[in-house]
Amino acid sequence: MTELPAPPTAAQAAPAAPRPCPQIQPQSRNEFDFLYRSEMPRVTMFLVNLGASVYEAADAAHEAFLTLLPDKWREIEKPKAWLRTVAYRQYLRQATHRTQPMDPVPDRPGGTCPVDLVLLTEQQTAVLDALALLSPAEREAMAWSLDGFTHEETARALGKNPAAVRQAYTRARRRLITDLGLRKEVKSGE
Repeated sequence: MTELPAPPTAAQAAPAAPRPCPQIQPQSRNEFDFLYRSEMPRVTMFLVNLGASVYEAADAAHEAFLTLLPDKWREIEKPKAWLRTVAYRQYLRQATHRTQPMDPVPDRPGGTCPVDLVLLTEQQTAVLDALALLSPAEREAMAWSLDGFTHEETARALGKNPAAVRQAYTRARRRLITDLGLRKEVKSGE
């Protein structure tokens, strides 16, 4: 006669809890999640200010974040500037491989559409249109400034002279004031 197998013990019957990714420990994951959640919308908007569509900006920003995994993000001295630099380079690489789709791009399932995160007002759209008229150096200086970076931080991130960044920003600011019709508001606000 054959014996029946013994009933499984509680430890054997319960399915194993999913293990965290071996490359990212739970503490590290929380810190990276915070960096991602706080910087992803900002990096996306930064790229939009530089001329990317919302979809192109989101794709390039995601690619930049992927290069930080598993632990590279801990080694970087200035992660915010690094993310913007890498995301911008990724966006430029996309431009060389880009083709025009024949059908409209559908929204992504599950509410992950980046358009939901970047809703532009009429005034913001006018600013983006005015930014598009700037020279590349002026637009770059203005995008970094709009993202909260000083001229010195921008110059360090771009490998440029701070005076050149400051001059490009000044030219861009003057042109935006003129193009957006803000001259009266600036004079009365000063």
